[in-house]
Amino acid sequence: MQFLKGKSLMGKPVAAAIAFGGVLLLGASTAVQPAEAVWTGTYGISASGWTATDSPTVAVDRQGDSLLAWTACEAAASACYHQVQVRLKSATGGLGPIRTLSPLGPTANWPEVATDDDGDSAVVWEQDGRVVGRRVSASGALVGPLRTLSNTAGTNPNVVVEPAGRALVVWNDIRSGSFVTTARFLYKDGTVSNAFTLGSGAADQPAVGIDRNGLAVVAWTESNTTVVARRVKPGYIGPRTVFLGASSGVGYGRVNVGVDRDGDAVVSLRRAHSSEPARLWARRWPRTGALGPVMLLAPTTDNLTFYHSLASDLEGDSMVIWSRRSSSTQTDVFGRRITRTGALGAITRLGVGDRPRVALDDDGNGLAVWHSPGPPYDATRVFARPISTAGAFGVTATLSTDGRVPRVDASPGGNFAVVWQQKSYPYTTRARFGH
Repeated sequence: MQFLKGKSLMGKPVAAAIAFGGVLLLGASTAVQPAEAVWTGTYGISASGWTATDSPTVAVDRQGDSLLAWTACEAAASACYHQVQVRLKSATGGLGPIRTLSPLGPTANWPEVATDDDGDSAVVWEQDGRVVGRRVSASGALVGPLRTLSNTAGTNPNVVVEPAGRALVVWNDIRSGSFVTTARFLYKDGTVSNAFTLGSGAADQPAVGIDRNGLAVVAWTESNTTVVARRVKPGYIGPRTVFLGASSGVGYGRVNVGVDRDGDAVVSLRRAHSSEPARLWARRWPRTGALGPVMLLAPTTDNLTFYHSLASDLEGDSMVIWSRRSSSTQTDVFGRRITRTGALGAITRLGVGDRPRVALDDDGNGLAVWHSPGPPYDATRVFARPISTAGAFGVTATLSTDGRVPRVDASPGGNFAVVWQQKSYPYTTRARFGH
């Protein structure tokens, strides 16, 4: 799903345009600064005596309840088999019991989670070379059996849930040595639709977003050389739309999608070339109308890392966060806004670090998170910075001095959840919650 008590209700400012480093920048001197968040203390999410991996995630429903998902193994067991586990954190109470979703034995990793307005969630992950999924109710109870979603070997699943509860799962099947982007609906009662093919794919995770009417946008790369997207809903697979075609020496990856209330989408991606620095690009795709122009988000001189994140609010304003290598020993995190009309906001340096993530609520209030420092050093701290409806960044908060690889989600009304892996042994999953 798509923060802050005391969020601004003021209009979004008109900004003056200037050019810098080949990138259009918009001044934001009139932007309303976001209020500082009110944070809970740190919660230990995974069980004592279990070792968690670095891929926790979280989804927040309209009431502000959070479902946290991670993989962990029991350290005292004779064999350390990682299992997918979830735990509910109520907006007004404490933590619920830990529920184990996957069986003991097969390798399970890379969980993704999404939730509907009422808190009914879908969790998907890779298990023993296949893509599987399970539904979890708003109370945290498991619904239906574990479902194997991929008919063949599958990898890199992703999931969204429409407001009424139907989930769309997308992933890459591996068929005869080739990647095929595939999808399936996973219903609230735990039943599933037939799998359907969207097109040829690549090893990268497909990106997916969904509007308030249940129309999803799925974007992915074909053989890392072409960026394509389709709109999908039950009974409908839209035409294949090419965002960027193949070009000599060029490869694409790390595709992200943001979708507004009505299905207008923004797709961002990383472009690599054999003889020049990587680029960060985005392109708007209105639900009705032609593709917008390609937008260059970071200066062409930047030496980008692999990671960026994109989120959109209900009106179609988006925020993109990325990181760059500023020297051989430091990476820095930056952010900028993309308005609903395609105008670019000023680039803001957020701090030292890498692995950025961003979430927005319905009104465009948001939170950017990252860990610091970035490579080549191990991360030791988790930072968060609030975002106003006008796209301005607030004061940086330190959420942890012993954490790495944070993920963030927001409720439509402004409750935030941030989850990360504790850096020191036993690598437990930890979280904080803000508003």
